[in-house]
Amino acid sequence: MALFAVAASAQSYTPTTTWPYMYSDFTEGEILTTEGAKKSADLNVSLLHSTLHFIEDGLIKELPATRAFSARIGEDYYINAAGRMMKILAKNDNGYVAECSEIDIVKLNSTEAAYGSSSSTLGTMALSSLEGIGATNSSTSLNHMELKNAKDEGKTLPLIRKKYIFVNGKCIYATKRDVGALCDQAAFKAFLKENKIKWNNPMSLLSVVDFVASQQ
Repeated sequence: MALFAVAASAQSYTPTTTWPYMYSDFTEGEILTTEGAKKSADLNVSLLHSTLHFIEDGLIKELPATRAFSARIGEDYYINAAGRMMKILAKNDNGYVAECSEIDIVKLNSTEAAYGSSSSTLGTMALSSLEGIGATNSSTSLNHMELKNAKDEGKTLPLIRKKYIFVNGKCIYATKRDVGALCDQAAFKAFLKENKIKWNNPMSLLSVVDFVASQQ
């Protein structure tokens, strides 16, 4: 984590079933592995399992979640939490706020069902198709250009974006209920009364980071 500072970049791009990635293409970046090694490569985050993909000799490969500690992709920074790469949105001395983007399979099925097939059938087809995109492990690979050329042939992927706070080594879902369950109730109520927390705002959540840190 000390290797990276926090940054953010604007995006105007929509992932599809044929290109289920965080970014419109693989971008220059750097990986910090759990062994402490650094690796420069063109990187992207697979939205299917929130894993880190990289290009090697024109092929897309996946870095096992057990080996990925953190990463920089362009101007964005990620941390591995419970096997998922989460984008860091804000940071201070007490911790940071991060976001995990996942495919909304329920919504995808609902949208697909409108085309005349049953939701359950389309759900199985969508998952099967997505599983075949990109690498499923470091020894499996797919040609980057072949996949890129088909990126606009799929349907739009609906996403669920969940925010988390990281304090003293703990990853906490950034909701009033989840944070409150870990804190002294009287102190938490007083904190909420004094602070109008916007649970979807990263900068507002930094106040929650500070409060949780004071409770430890």
